[in-house]
Amino acid sequence: MSNKFVSFLEAVGKDFAKGLHYILPIAATSGEVAVAAFAPSLGPLFNATVSAVVLAEQKAAALKTQTGTGAQKLADVVQIMGPVISQSLADAGKANDQTAVTGYINSVVQVLNAAPAPAVPATA
Repeated sequence: MSNKFVSFLEAVGKDFAKGLHYILPIAATSGEVAVAAFAPSLGPLFNATVSAVVLAEQKAAALKTQTGTGAQKLADVVQIMGPVISQSLADAGKANDQTAVTGYINSVVQVLNAAPAPAVPATA
């Protein structure tokens, strides 16, 4: 997981105050469309997980620890979303152990990193 929190998420994390404004429209379009097409009941879970991932990235950015802290970011997301993801996976008839929860989070991160990094407006 440590190598998956790069590019798109770094761009979001660098602008702590504006990060959610950049990521939520993308998550609500490309990611949510894919989730809605293949697993409609998981759409809200996807969006909540995106928010938790962004929060973990922004926390690392605020602490200036973005690099090499993937394991801590994963732990933060698991702490925030783990029980909800586990229950949602169980409700969907999927495995819901720690490995499945981690796999789900890693998949969301992959979707986010596949998106192009947002252009950050130049400050005057």
